[in-house]
Amino acid sequence: MRVSDLQDFPAHPAPTSMEPGGWAIVGLAANFWAGPSAQLGEGLLLGQPAQVMFTPIGYHWNYGDGTTTTTTAGGASWDNLSLAEFTTTPTSHTYVEKGTFTVVLTVDYHADYSFGDQGWRPVEGTVTVPSTPITVVTARESTVLVAEDCNANPRGPGC
Repeated sequence: MRVSDLQDFPAHPAPTSMEPGGWAIVGLAANFWAGPSAQLGEGLLLGQPAQVMFTPIGYHWNYGDGTTTTTTAGGASWDNLSLAEFTTTPTSHTYVEKGTFTVVLTVDYHADYSFGDQGWRPVEGTVTVPSTPITVVTARESTVLVAEDCNANPRGPGC
């Protein structure tokens, strides 16, 4: 069985997320991750009831600034990793310029199929599925010294 035989069993794009949501600070890590990994599809294969399991084997991140990375795991939020905000992760990226960037994730899946009592068997080939792009706006951060805090002066800079 080859990947081309699975036309009735499409692998769906992995949901993607980032933090902070939709923006990043130049020089600090922005964290990206993909949602649930394996997918199970049911239907007819060669006229018989069957199941196909798509298991991710590679995550290819294009961060939109000429930088790419490939990982074997989809990543996770800082909270799920028990990390502080802006901590570097295997799927994070640090932008060096301000601007607007389009981040694209492409996931490679290995497929296995099952007919009735035959158990799981591998499918020859790889299924590659792009996810919905994420737009990231980056900006520079700066510190401003002020005479009063926001409680004392609610209309002050940054309040």
